[in-house]
Amino acid sequence: MLLNELYDTIYPNTGFSTIRKTARAFVKNETDEIALIHIKAEDIFGPRDHYESPGGGIEFGESREDAIKREVSEELGYNCEIESYMGSIINRYNLLEVITVHHYFICNLKEKTSVNLTDAEEIFFEGVEWKSVEEWIEILSKPLEGVNQLVHDRELFMLNQYKMLRDSKE
Repeated sequence: MLLNELYDTIYPNTGFSTIRKTARAFVKNETDEIALIHIKAEDIFGPRDHYESPGGGIEFGESREDAIKREVSEELGYNCEIESYMGSIINRYNLLEVITVHHYFICNLKEKTSVNLTDAEEIFFEGVEWKSVEEWIEILSKPLEGVNQLVHDRELFMLNQYKMLRDSKE
């Protein structure tokens, strides 16, 4: 189910050459805190300093479910159990000429494994932080510049969806 489409109003649109599919997760620990990854580096977008959910590209022949289990293991160093599929959100990144379809899951931590980051992730990942949904919503609501705002807009929308789902069960 498509939940939202976000448009890049920050960088000029010169067209799109690629569609990318990703799997992302809000991973909960035993106290219902959510893990987000602090990204801090510099690249084509300029300085990056933002938070985003664990996840990444779905590899050829891989299911969304297998992709998110792999990504959580690689980035957080834990196996996870999928609780539910939330839906998808489309993001357009003009500077990269990429349209990304993000598939979001809610997952629970299982047993500890080991982190297995790519070389790029080693450079970009500042660390993993665990906070309540309400704390994350407050943090991601603060205005930023450039790609940092694009990422936070996506994560904020999905965290609000997560909160609505959680609150409707209580």
